[in-house]
Amino acid sequence: MIGKEVISVTEKIDGYKERLALIQQNGNLSIEAEALLEEMMADLVELNRSNKALRRAIMKTGQASTMSTRLRDALYE
Repeated sequence: MIGKEVISVTEKIDGYKERLALIQQNGNLSIEAEALLEEMMADLVELNRSNKALRRAIMKTGQASTMSTRLRDALYE
């Protein structure tokens, strides 16, 4: 990734929303295509939210297991 900026998923989604709004303003989409893109955008936002929640859960699980290992080691001493 030399020379490329790291762009967060949230920034990408915001960019997609802006581009979709511009296309909608121009009227270049059929009603079906516009509905499909809006549904896909909503799914993308929900998947991003779900991904963040899963990452938090994994981090908490990892921290909890580390603490229990420390406690177990202390009890065995």
